[in-house]
Amino acid sequence: MCTVWAPSGYYHLGNLKEGVTCRAIERELTNLGTKPRFILNIDDQDPFDRIPSDFMEYESKLSPYLEHPLNEVPDPFECHDSFAGHVIDDALSTMHNFDVKPEPTIMSEYYKKGSYDKYVKLFIEKKEEMYQLTEEITGSKMEDFFMIQCPECKNIAAPKTLNTEIDNNKIKVEIQCSLEDNGCGFHGNIVLGDTAWKLKWRLDWAARQDFFGVTVESSGKDHGVAGGSIDSSLAIHERIFGKTKLPLLIQHGFLTVGGRKASGSEGSGVPVSEYHKMLDPEIFLYLIYRHNLRSDFDFNVENDVPKVASEFTKAREVYIYGEGIDHQKSKEKTLKAFELALIDKNSIKNYVPIELGHLATLMQVFMFDQDKTYQKIIKQYSIEDNSLMKDIFNQYFNRTKYWLKNYADDNFKFTISEEINCEIVKQLEGEIYKNLLTAIQKLPDNLHGDEITQYLYQIAKENDIKATNFFRALYISVLSKKYGPRAGTLIESLGKEETLDLIKKAMECFE
Repeated sequence: MCTVWAPSGYYHLGNLKEGVTCRAIERELTNLGTKPRFILNIDDQDPFDRIPSDFMEYESKLSPYLEHPLNEVPDPFECHDSFAGHVIDDALSTMHNFDVKPEPTIMSEYYKKGSYDKYVKLFIEKKEEMYQLTEEITGSKMEDFFMIQCPECKNIAAPKTLNTEIDNNKIKVEIQCSLEDNGCGFHGNIVLGDTAWKLKWRLDWAARQDFFGVTVESSGKDHGVAGGSIDSSLAIHERIFGKTKLPLLIQHGFLTVGGRKASGSEGSGVPVSEYHKMLDPEIFLYLIYRHNLRSDFDFNVENDVPKVASEFTKAREVYIYGEGIDHQKSKEKTLKAFELALIDKNSIKNYVPIELGHLATLMQVFMFDQDKTYQKIIKQYSIEDNSLMKDIFNQYFNRTKYWLKNYADDNFKFTISEEINCEIVKQLEGEIYKNLLTAIQKLPDNLHGDEITQYLYQIAKENDIKATNFFRALYISVLSKKYGPRAGTLIESLGKEETLDLIKKAMECFE
């Protein structure tokens, strides 16, 4: 089985979903007793068609190489042999962080070795059948079966094929380098292989599947539309290669980032290499596996990190104790997603039972003092204080801190008020603060987290106070802003007495 990636920019979230899907297939096939080969076809012979937003500061270095093969574009950082080599190294490192470990195959190497010569010869020999096939499927006849690099300007996208013939096992090509496509106007004859070349995508895909013996491949569902790449590939296997057993071409939905489809060549917002710094890789794998394969879904890094981490924690509880979900199909789906997400099954029970949102609140209450935060959690959750728990906590702390400092929405970020802003305080009636003060003074010691939040809701209702205003009074007093983390978590983290002190200071504005 395999997946295909063109190194036109940094490996993005959509690419990762494809790799993670193949990881699951590989794991399931291994569990069935087979020995699957998981290949990543790296299409480094594609044209460098645009400068990614991540590389715009190097525009002057890169722009002369637009439309050159990706593996011939220099690395602007000067740490790899080429632009392609730079992003390939980053991609493989990123994939390994998420336990996706394919065998990388660099396609330019196979083209240089002549591995694909037999396919272009076959397509030329059967060109009438190819014309008919492509016209039936796509509605238009594909006359150029390959791209070939101009020997003068090195553009691989501009040359048009005027004539092709096979002579003494060599493929001779007459080309015109199109000025309209930013070419140089060169017109002449060259032998295929003297410069870089590659089959057009639909033909290349089928050829590489045949060459590597691919039986299963995952791709975005856009390839599965009527007349799309999947229809073309399967038809080529059947009608040109003469196969009866065709590869299984699985289609998956898209994972968008904050509502935006990721793109390597255009830039993808948050690089995938950032995600393992803010979330345990197993949590991110679970995020992908818990959705139906064909479904599209969105991940907003500013807001969704605590929610996804909480869902993973609940799935862990279901996996360990078998309780928490009554609906059998939902339970089975959760268990399978969690099992697939596991990287180290021996560490299932090694975790600190705290929600990331609560941890983020505690960390900020203690001004990112790691030891104070740890001691609070040990006491609050009655956790045995040992080196293992400390190591696990440190990982939680560092990832959460990275998210808060670099990506979290402002709703999650706060500092405890040092000075009271009376102008903001007086936007609410003083009576609301009096009722809030009394409520927290009478707050039962046995309530925690969301239980405290529900208690405040009830007090607001009993006193005919809008709940939003009641909580707003708390945030204004404690944080000097109108919103904040869960009220119960904030009060419990800060402590009852300090919360009361801050509300009393706010009430001084009315004296």
